[in-house]
Formats: sequence, C-alpha cells, structure tokens
Amino acid sequence: MAARYEEIASDLRERIMSGQYPPGSALPLMRDMVEEYGVSDITVRKAYGMLSREGLIESRGRAGTYVREHPDRVRLTVRNRQIERDHLGYYSGPETQHWRPLPHAGGELTKVVTAPVPTDIADLLGVETGTELTTRRRIIGDPDVETDRQLADSWIAPWVMQELPELAGHTGLGGTYDRVEEWEGKPLKWREEISARNPSPEEADDLRMPRTGVPLLRALRVSYFPARGQKGERVVEIQDIRMSAALYAVGYPLPRGTSAQWPVEPATGDYYQAPDAPEA
Repeated sequence: MAARYEEIASDLRERIMSGQYPPGSALPLMRDMVEEYGVSDITVRKAYGMLSREGLIESRGRAGTYVREHPDRVRLTVRNRQIERDHLGYYSGPETQHWRPLPHAGGELTKVVTAPVPTDIADLLGVETGTELTTRRRIIGDPDVETDRQLADSWIAPWVMQELPELAGHTGLGGTYDRVEEWEGKPLKWREEISARNPSPEEADDLRMPRTGVPLLRALRVSYFPARGQKGERVVEIQDIRMSAALYAVGYPLPRGTSAQWPVEPATGDYYQAPDAPEA
C-alpha cells in the first residue's frame, strides 16, 4: 500500500500532466495543501520532495514552489547524431554547426589535463581503470543562447599520444581528428553509446541546468581505425559528451539488419503466444 505522501505526489503529478498546473505556474501554498489533504506539513514536504527529484517542480525559496518546464510539455531539440564537415573541420550534426567553444570558469577554451580514466571509458580504450591519460575538456554551445551547451571531454588513447604528442597542446586547424587522419593517411570511423545519469554539481553549473531533478543525456563517441590485417579496431579517442536531457533528445535512423532485408519472409508464429523454438 502506498504511503500517504506517495498518494499526494501521484495526485499532484496527474494534475501537472493534465495541465491543471501548467509549466511555470505556482503550486498552492503549503498550508493550503495541508488543509486540502488533511495531513501534516511534513507529509506534504515529502510529496513535494518526490516530485522535485523527478524534475516536475522546483522550489524558489520564499517565492514558493513552481511547475518546471519539462520534456513532457516542451518540444525537445532532436540532436541528429552524424558526423558532418565544413571549413572549420568535423562537427556532430546539423543542429550544432554554429556552436563554438565557450570559456571555462578560468577563461580557457580548452583545458588539457592529465586525469585518471573512469571505468567505462577505460574499458573502451582497453586500459586499466584509473590510468592517467591526456584529456581535452571543452564547453561547446550556442554563443547567443545561454542554455544551449554541452560538455565534451576527449580521452586520447595512450598509443596516439606516443605518436602525436602535440595533441597535448594546440592541435591546429581542424583539430585532433585532422591530425590523426593526416598521420594515419586514412579516414576515421565513429560510433556512439547513449546513456543517462545524474549530473555532478559542477556539470550542472557548467550546463546551466538544475542540480537535481534533470538527468544528463550522455553520448560516448568512439573514434577508431579498423585494425590492420585483423578483425577489431584501434580506438583513437573516446569523447564523453554530456547535455541536459530536459533540452535534448537523440535522433538516428534505424537501418534494416541482415535478417530484415526486403522482401521479408511471412511470419509463422503468434507474437502473443509462448515462444516456440525456431525452426532448423
């Protein structure tokens, strides 16, 4: 059986989603909610806390509690994940062609640091977790729109830094990808893994997003060359891209796999019945 504060949160959630409390509107005062539901102010605070963690509402101190602009109510910008190129070099998708590096708190456009690599990126690079690697960190965004920005940390594979130590400094026109392709004499390939997690306080501040209630949309972009003379790949770099999930969605085509090539074979099983063993 649900706790009373969960029931109140469910009722308020339904009112928000139905538009009774539209984005930007104030919720009733705490004393009015206590009277309406016949509960203590502690119970109402728990219900508000639950909705705040979900990203539906936000406290504005003495001004009260308000319904947040939310993906269910606001049209997200769909980021089409594909590699494009113009006179400045490569960029990821037509929505960001006009974006540029923005200064960090210290004024740098790119921070080049040596840092211990996190586990998921270490696995993709084939190194031990915590290995000290060269990382190029940038904030990239629309110079005219404060919230349109992303964080991009470029973790460079150790073998690349041995071959191209200049990547620890200014990379020149076209950047890292151009230098690596010039050195190898062939084009890079890319793939991405999309996930979500909560932002750190520093990430939330850099992205101009709330510290709680809104997750990060995260894309790990793997840059690689096919391995020479064998199966597999040589990973060049992992770019850890983070943006506010309240502002952006990811869009991409769904190609037909080998088993779904047209014309297709007629279906022989009932989707709603217990699965049968595939025919030999």
